[in-house]
Amino acid sequence: MKGVNVTGDLKKEGRWAEKRRLRKERKQKVQPKEKNEVVESYRKTARLRLQEMYRDGFNSKRSTDKTNADTRNKIYSKNTFETYKRQFRYFAEWLSEAHSDALTLADARGYVDEYLLHLVKLERSAYSITTAKAALAKVFQTEATQFIDTPPRERANIKRSRGLAVRDKNISSKTEKQLSIFSSATGLRRNEMMNIESKDLFFNGERAFLNVTKGAKGGKSRIVEICGSSAGETREIVKWIQSRQGKLFPKLNSNYDNHYYRAVYAQRLYDRYKRKEKDIPPKERYIMRKERAGEVYDKQAMEIVSRNLGHNRISVIAQSYLYN
Repeated sequence: MKGVNVTGDLKKEGRWAEKRRLRKERKQKVQPKEKNEVVESYRKTARLRLQEMYRDGFNSKRSTDKTNADTRNKIYSKNTFETYKRQFRYFAEWLSEAHSDALTLADARGYVDEYLLHLVKLERSAYSITTAKAALAKVFQTEATQFIDTPPRERANIKRSRGLAVRDKNISSKTEKQLSIFSSATGLRRNEMMNIESKDLFFNGERAFLNVTKGAKGGKSRIVEICGSSAGETREIVKWIQSRQGKLFPKLNSNYDNHYYRAVYAQRLYDRYKRKEKDIPPKERYIMRKERAGEVYDKQAMEIVSRNLGHNRISVIAQSYLYN
């Protein structure tokens, strides 16, 4: 008898024991059509799909696949793979509580819209909801437009690296300053910083560059121009790189928020290449809207910044980096 031991005394069932029992009971409710048929859980199916898409993406080139319209079932970046795994885990945890009768991936598909509404009610940011939506679309092998409409992503609502974060208090000012000088002069992402080596430095005339080939988002390598706050600072950074051997940052403090300094780099590089507004042809002007309506940017300079940061669209630069 459930909850009673062999001596007849009442026995309290632990939380994990209860979960195992409920899972076992749910599986027993499913009657296979054939004796040897095995019902695969939605967690396992999703995990195998994501792993397969990552293997396929890892062994192919994204730019070529985009040309051939063959990117739908591929994941090219380990970071994206980990993000999608994490997002599906959040969905699965919610589903196990809200709809314990769901067993297969086909069952789970019917509750995606409800989950997205759940995130909206929790007041998750539009960017977080969009990430979850993209991850679920990838797992269910469909387009995100097949799910319900969710709040649009707007520049004014971006919170990341716009102010002091809790984790900023857990890194010393000395360490922060040392890392910030390099970050604001190169605009590298965390993973790129941890993989960049002294041998990646090269020159074109008087300008110094870094060849970013490892740890790049989406596996897309690029050339980054080193742009210090002054010519003197740029020279000091170059000297420091030349004095090192191997990786420049084999370890990086987990509390270091380098996205803010990527924005500093973006603004700095933009200021270096931008033209005066009167000299920008009308077709090469990027005009901001909504809360920044009327501000004019130079598309030519924005494209340079975009390439150096590893982005493809100048709208990303306007939305997430040129906000100072």
